[in-house]
Amino acid sequence: MADSPWTPTRLHQVRDLFERALEAAPDDLDAFLAAAAPDDARLRDEVRSLLAAHARTGATLVHPLSDSDDLREDRADWTGQRVGVYDVVRRIGMGGMGAVYEGVRADAQFEKRVAIKFLRRSAESDLAIRRFRYERQILANLSHPNIAALVDGGVAPDGQPYFAMEYVDGVPITEWCASRRLGIRDRLVLFMQVCLAVQHAHQNLVVHRDLKPGNILVASDGTVKLLDFGIAKLLREEEGPDQLPPTQGGARLFTPEYAAPEQVRGLPVGTTADVYALGVVLFELLTGRRPFMLKGMLISEIEQVVSGEPPPRPSTVLEPAMVEAIGARSIHQLRARVAGDLDAIVLTALRKEPDRRYGSAEQLARDLGAYLDGMPVSARPDGLGYRAAKFLRRRRVEVAAGALVVLSLVTGIVMTTRQARAADRQRERATAVTDFFTGMLAAPDPAQLGREVTMREVLDSAAARADTLDDQPELGAEVREVIGDTYMGLGELELAIGQFARAYDLRRQVAPRGDLATGVLLSKLSGSHEFLGDYATADSILAVADTLIARYADRDDPSRASILDSRGRMREQAGDLAAAEQLHRAALEFRRRVEPDNDELLSYSYNNLGTILTQLGQIAQAETLHAEAVAAARRAFGEEHPLVASTLGQYAYSLELNGHVAEADSLNEIVLAMRRRLLGPEHPDYAWTLFQSAQFLVRVGRYERAAERAREVLALRGKTLSDDHPAVSTAMQSLGIALGHLGQVEEGERQLKASLALRRNTLPEGHWLIASGEGVLGDHYTRAGRYAEAERLLLGSEAELAATREAQSPQVRDARERLIRLYTAWGKPAEVARWRARLEEGAAGG
Repeated sequence: MADSPWTPTRLHQVRDLFERALEAAPDDLDAFLAAAAPDDARLRDEVRSLLAAHARTGATLVHPLSDSDDLREDRADWTGQRVGVYDVVRRIGMGGMGAVYEGVRADAQFEKRVAIKFLRRSAESDLAIRRFRYERQILANLSHPNIAALVDGGVAPDGQPYFAMEYVDGVPITEWCASRRLGIRDRLVLFMQVCLAVQHAHQNLVVHRDLKPGNILVASDGTVKLLDFGIAKLLREEEGPDQLPPTQGGARLFTPEYAAPEQVRGLPVGTTADVYALGVVLFELLTGRRPFMLKGMLISEIEQVVSGEPPPRPSTVLEPAMVEAIGARSIHQLRARVAGDLDAIVLTALRKEPDRRYGSAEQLARDLGAYLDGMPVSARPDGLGYRAAKFLRRRRVEVAAGALVVLSLVTGIVMTTRQARAADRQRERATAVTDFFTGMLAAPDPAQLGREVTMREVLDSAAARADTLDDQPELGAEVREVIGDTYMGLGELELAIGQFARAYDLRRQVAPRGDLATGVLLSKLSGSHEFLGDYATADSILAVADTLIARYADRDDPSRASILDSRGRMREQAGDLAAAEQLHRAALEFRRRVEPDNDELLSYSYNNLGTILTQLGQIAQAETLHAEAVAAARRAFGEEHPLVASTLGQYAYSLELNGHVAEADSLNEIVLAMRRRLLGPEHPDYAWTLFQSAQFLVRVGRYERAAERAREVLALRGKTLSDDHPAVSTAMQSLGIALGHLGQVEEGERQLKASLALRRNTLPEGHWLIASGEGVLGDHYTRAGRYAEAERLLLGSEAELAATREAQSPQVRDARERLIRLYTAWGKPAEVARWRARLEEGAAGG
């Protein structure tokens, strides 16, 4: 059976069996349905669902409309005929109850193209004719530039009713936006036309009930036209002879993907059902997909999903393909634009409860206008006083820690920029920043009584309130930088990027040619992109930051060492390990000279340099440096702290490489537990530790446990981890390897291919991780006995890794060991000997 069950033939089958079951009222319904439809389980399930709906609401027919429904039951063709003063040119589609044709006025009065709608012959019943006239009357009552107008109407020579509407030469709004690669602002401006047209219908007491892109066309001049009021509903009681009985047949007509929960359930429908449909269309305009994928579902399944499952935040489902479609610079920039206000607006329109949605299409449009104007939106109330007070009472330790973070960041910003500003202005701004956050935490908000609050929500409120500081660019930039730093600490990298970017825009107003504060800010923005895995963007931003800090920072300014760290990490990602080593050595020497007692920063430097030496194959030296990093972190923070966990994780890896596997295993579990306690199970840093643990478990042959850890990482995909984050592709890879060893060869291969495809899509061409992924897939082919395929991948992987990594590095060593396994399994001893010699040469070089 096709994906969609809602064809005319199928509906006839459903209706027939449903009515037979109602009439028979059998004691054993299952036996009755089994006898009536022995080979059609979906038909039996659908009728059971309808009977349950009938018992609950009295509904006697459920008819989801589908854009794929055709006119197979309407054999009439009006093409070439004359109807009234119109020549019928061609059939162009189908409305709610009839076929639609293009027509041209044929008399001598004037020329005019129209869309002529005929009642479908298969629908010729008293109710259908009344509904058809009902639609015509609705159009006659509506007059709006964004609603296709009624032009004429009458009866064809054979008695068939028709009416002529304004002809709209346009395409669905989603296609219009996609074909022109419209950005978010332009999409929202266009969508606001739709909201105003719907609002006009609502003011005339008309609910459309079938809003979807196919009924929202955009003409060549960019004007939106709302079409097809075939299943619309008038809200007035005194509608004259053509008013439909409110429960006639109990019929429920809707397009499932755009229908509100109350519409799907057969409950009374008001204007907020159209608001829900507008929310779905807006979701689709922003993301390229709908909130729920319902194609092929039975009505019972549709009802369960639409009424019970929460829609995802639009920013969490954005895919890289939308970057080009929407004209964004990167997926991170796009997600940051949608996260926050737009997420809140869409989710408010999509609330399950009608009274919790926007009260009107106009309110939805007003919030979108506020967003475009940079003003607060009603979907995100900015009063958090009571919620903050509740948070202070219930989470005193967390709030105290958060307050210390904020205050330390404020102090850091002031200290960083002290040489460029007068001392009195420093104190004023420091006070202003502190006052801003104090006021944000203390403002009363009785509307939020009883609701739990998190540090993330406190920050979201601060971000919304920061808009009020845009006319004070220096203060506004400092506040946004603080918020961005704190988002970074919470692992909300895309939100941090948004705040740093806004701070940079404000900094440019203060210092158009740049200054030290701007350089420091850009280094943070670069770091946010780096931690998301967007290395190309990070590198380009870092180059500007490096120039500004080199120009404006004093010789011993700590920001110089931070830039050396960042440049070293960028060279590492580019595969230039020798340059990365020199940069990290320079950063370590700088800190030993300038800040010898700053154990926090020394720990960073020891860790960074140790990581590079590991990749260069200098394992013993790397272990020593990682031990130094752990000791410095513990001196700075004690036994339990995120930095201590980070350094312990790297130390565990160096211990493993030096053969101390049991000790490494113990440390890995300590790190995992510590990060979960400190950061929570959805923090990106915890995910990082998880995928490193999965890799370790794969290497030591504990495949079931490795698969569990990898799946835990992948459960965060689309939540706190974007597809660009290295944890996602690496967790897929670990899962694929583990499944292959557990005998699930096909699923293992699927995961490995998905990991490789993701790396090719998110990493620059030639990145060593792509070559590594090809090698892992080749190793899988070896185990599967597909030797020729394995050889092609493994030789290419080794060549690429040897060109970008040192011969003694773990990556090159792994590549050569894979080739040895291949040729051993393939029975080619000469090749085994050749690659074993290459492996030993590399080890000797280390």
